[in-house]
Amino acid sequence: MEAVLDQSPPTALAGLVAAAVGGDRDAFRELVEPDLAAAYGTARIVTRSEADASDAVQEALLSAWRGLDTLRDPDAFRPWFRRHVVRAALRAASRRGRVVELDLAAIAPEGDLDLALDKRTLGRAFNRLDAGDRLLLTLHHFWDLPIAETAALLGIPDGTVKSRVHYAMDRLRAAYDAEERR
Repeated sequence: MEAVLDQSPPTALAGLVAAAVGGDRDAFRELVEPDLAAAYGTARIVTRSEADASDAVQEALLSAWRGLDTLRDPDAFRPWFRRHVVRAALRAASRRGRVVELDLAAIAPEGDLDLALDKRTLGRAFNRLDAGDRLLLTLHHFWDLPIAETAALLGIPDGTVKSRVHYAMDRLRAAYDAEERR
């Protein structure tokens, strides 16, 4: 009896990964480009700094480029790249400490003062959270990742993600209430 090997054609993603592993920078660009805005946004939220977010994304890109040959499943590139972004953002946040940049243009961008004040209060409350809470809430609400994918990304069980998101939201609500009383 002969063994039948899976002869299915590689996916487009697998082809891009293979090309990038071979040194094709354009293929790597095609791989990461769809996630760059979300990667920067996540890094910005976690680090609370545009400069640190840019550095974190650059670090994640470099790390992913150098580590492409360690990617076991080319079809899992997106979650794999997200892990690089998350780790780089957390490292940048831990180096940064508690410095917070002010975005004066965001105070009243469209003239709606109430909305601007709510956003500012929420932003200050969000900044009160530690990097882990900011990351979880970002993955869950900004990236809109399912619990299972968030768990895989962070290397923790699904139930742990659910409880941590729940408690992070509780802490965010408490921080928001405290900011409103200021």
